[in-house]
Amino acid sequence: MHFLNPSAFYLLAFIPIVALLHFLKLRRQRHVVPSVMLWLEAIEDMKANVPFQRLRNSLLLPLQILFLLIVVGGVARPALRQLGGLSEQSIIIIDTSASMGATDLGKTRLDVAKVEALKLINQLGANGQMMIMDTSRPPHNIRQTFTSEVEKLRQAIENLSVGHTPPMLKAVFDSVGVYASVPGAQAAWSPNKIGVVFISDNFGRLPDSANPVQFQKIGLGDRGENVAIVQFSLTRALTPPNRYQVLVGVQSFADTSKEFQVQLGIEGQSFFEDERVVLPPKETTSILFSLDDDARFYGQVVTAHLDIDDHLSADNTAAAILHPPPKWKVLLVSDRKHSPLTAILKTDPHVSLNQIQTSDYHSLGDNDILIFDQFVPDLLSKGNIVFLNPIGGLPFMPTQENRQPIQIIDQHPTHEVMRDVSLIDLEVKASLQVQLPLWGIPLVETNQTPLIWLGERDEGKMVVFAFDPFDLDVSNFAVSIPSAPILMSQCLEWLGAATSPIQPDLVRTGEPVKIRIDHISEVKRVTVQMPDSKVRELQPRDSRIVFTDTTQIGVYTVFVDGEPLGRFATNLLSPQESDLSPPQLADDPNTDLDTGRVRSDLPEVNREIWAYAAFLALLLLIAEWWVYHQNRGFRQPR
Repeated sequence: MHFLNPSAFYLLAFIPIVALLHFLKLRRQRHVVPSVMLWLEAIEDMKANVPFQRLRNSLLLPLQILFLLIVVGGVARPALRQLGGLSEQSIIIIDTSASMGATDLGKTRLDVAKVEALKLINQLGANGQMMIMDTSRPPHNIRQTFTSEVEKLRQAIENLSVGHTPPMLKAVFDSVGVYASVPGAQAAWSPNKIGVVFISDNFGRLPDSANPVQFQKIGLGDRGENVAIVQFSLTRALTPPNRYQVLVGVQSFADTSKEFQVQLGIEGQSFFEDERVVLPPKETTSILFSLDDDARFYGQVVTAHLDIDDHLSADNTAAAILHPPPKWKVLLVSDRKHSPLTAILKTDPHVSLNQIQTSDYHSLGDNDILIFDQFVPDLLSKGNIVFLNPIGGLPFMPTQENRQPIQIIDQHPTHEVMRDVSLIDLEVKASLQVQLPLWGIPLVETNQTPLIWLGERDEGKMVVFAFDPFDLDVSNFAVSIPSAPILMSQCLEWLGAATSPIQPDLVRTGEPVKIRIDHISEVKRVTVQMPDSKVRELQPRDSRIVFTDTTQIGVYTVFVDGEPLGRFATNLLSPQESDLSPPQLADDPNTDLDTGRVRSDLPEVNREIWAYAAFLALLLLIAEWWVYHQNRGFRQPR
């Protein structure tokens, strides 16, 4: 609270005057009278004939002083600073992503966001309407449609909870852009017809669709101390083939060095020694665990955990499902004999190879993966395919031959197919100029077009080499050891995962999982048990189900007619969510953020409360009158 007219406090000089009036006593002359019984009111005044008297025990003086204080305070115009500028129609968007579960503010950031949202709701005018949205997946992100009922708005705020998915900001602001064009009240701070307020702890990930929307921000967060698992994978080592490798990538978002233990267990039991880690501020490290192939572990959950007390616990744990060694039926369609590719495939312990000539190819058959070597059939089979130098192009990708050497300029740094593979020094003398479809993802790029790319469509997965990787006169790929065999093995692993009934079985929260069910017409019920033990029933329309409700961290179990089909795991693994840095409100990234834990660019207005002071002064005046007349009553003769 502050005062708009602080000079009024000079009037407090009247307080000593009021007190002095209670000390003063009039000097009176002495008169002899027969009796003073009729003048009881004057008895005490006649006890002394000096100008001052001792202060009597009376409520009048404190009441009069308090009355004067309140009157002076009211004249000083007391006012409260509060967020203002809300229009008659407003939308409040509250971030409910994983980082809003951080406890750096003494309670979760979401709890603080609720308090700020309730303040805005309290400003809703009699004719105002407000909508409540969060950042979860549509259409569930609309928590309360436009309403003027304050109780419904408060209930919508109270029902919000932290999710483990990244914020779906594009969908949110696409919806806001539509609502903002609806005729309504004019916001005081925005040219838009609907006022929009976004409460979040991170404004650095706003989509392009947010640019046309004029909105105000309320930022939450302190400089939280957090260490997170940002990478987690479970793979089978190529050498030797009977061991698994668990990679745990840990990143520090703290300002000080952190010491902690990295624990690895299987189904809650520890089979490994804890790894002690001392991680400097803002640094990243990786811990590699090795696990012997043991049939008793197949289908069980491998869990990594950071034994550390930080401000966000959701990113301290990651899990994966341990599967038995895969075995894929691979059909190689090639007219080449004694190709280096044949040697690589025969030495891969996960491959059962069958090779035919191009003239003998008819269909996929019962094979899991097809490899077309410089051959494109007239009719593409549904399945998982590798194309090597598809001269003549593909139905969805025109090609043009290039006889000039090309230069590798980049390769995909994080895709699982490119793990432990380096092709920067690859020499290619001839290639195909390709035009990628929209669903294509480049793995290796040149100064002209992508050289190796992959993608996924409804018919299956696909990997395309836009050159001949096994012709030594064209490139040195076949003799790139160990990159060539590792890349081919990981291509087959990525393609072979599509043959699993659940794929992928290790995802980040918010990513979809495909469930394939054979003989779907004979299935009566398909359910998914969530990590919190709640059960979601699915309504499959065909044998391929896309499950998108991966909103919780943990292990999910799929049941078909009550029998378990398989499990999959979801993890946060998001550096953006684990970074608890305070949000930037201004365009200047160097803005000082140490000014508070809740920051807002909403305009503040003065709400004067002198009327309350005037009402209280009136009550005191009535109380003084009552006390005065009560004292007079006690002095009357009886």
